[in-house]
Amino acid sequence: MGGEVRVRTAGRSDREVLLGFHRDLYQTHRERVVSAADRVLIDYKNYEEVLVNDLDMLLADPSARVLLAEREGVPIGYITGRIVTEAGRTLPRRGMVEDWYVGEAHRRSGVGAKLLRELEEVFRSSGCEVVESATWAANKSGRRAHAALGFAEIRVIYRKLLR
Repeated sequence: MGGEVRVRTAGRSDREVLLGFHRDLYQTHRERVVSAADRVLIDYKNYEEVLVNDLDMLLADPSARVLLAEREGVPIGYITGRIVTEAGRTLPRRGMVEDWYVGEAHRRSGVGAKLLRELEEVFRSSGCEVVESATWAANKSGRRAHAALGFAEIRVIYRKLLR
C-alpha cells in the first residue's frame, strides 16, 4: 500500500467514483455500524435515488466542497463539506463535514486524517472558525477517529419509533 496520497478537488468527471464511495459509506459501512433494528429510523424508501441526488447536489452546490484522495492515481477515499453562516452565533461561519469515507484497505494509514486536514484548510481559508462533523452513534471507529483528530462530542440526537 505504498505511494504518496494526493488530495484534490473532485469534479463532475469523478461522479461515478464518488457515487461508489457514497454507496459504500451509506449502505455497506452503515450496515456494519448501525443495527438492523435502528436502520428503520434512518432509511429512505429509495436509497439509491437519494444517494444519486445527494451527490449530484453536492457537485453542483457552490457552498459544497468535495475532495478526493488518490494513491498512485487510484481513488481511495473522499470527504465532503459545506460552509454555513449563522450571523447570530458567536462563531458565525463554520465548516460542516458531511461525508467522510476511506476504502477499507486504506484505513488506519492516515488517509482520513489527510482528507480532514485538507478540508479544514479549505474551511479556514474561507473564513470558518469552527468545523463540525457527525457519525452514527454505533460507529466506534469513527468516534475514535473524531476524538483523535481533536473533535469533542457536543450533542446527541435521539430518535424513537412510534409504531
